[in-house]
Amino acid sequence: MNNNNKKLLQNIHEVSNLIDVKPHVLRQWDEKIKSFGINILSMKKNKDGKRRYYREEDIEILKNLKYLMYTKKYTMIGALEEIKNKSKKRTNYNLVNDLKILSKNIRKLLNN
Repeated sequence: MNNNNKKLLQNIHEVSNLIDVKPHVLRQWDEKIKSFGINILSMKKNKDGKRRYYREEDIEILKNLKYLMYTKKYTMIGALEEIKNKSKKRTNYNLVNDLKILSKNIRKLLNN
């Protein structure tokens, strides 16, 4: 499937099939993640607050969470901390690269 045909949001049953866990497991994970105060999912709910819709980024996080818990035998809090730390490192790396590019462009402007 190419990127143009991908849905922006997928419901809990679609995500359940993609990740190969039951919908109730996704609901439990969502509640536990909220109870730990770790805000890594940007999942949306519809107007009545009953249906969950996941973005591609959320699905990747959930796949990683499943891998860390089921394969690597992390606890949920350990897996969430690992995901959060990797996300911070990736963000810092992106910021450093952006600053390097910006600095290079400023030097070009000053030299002209």
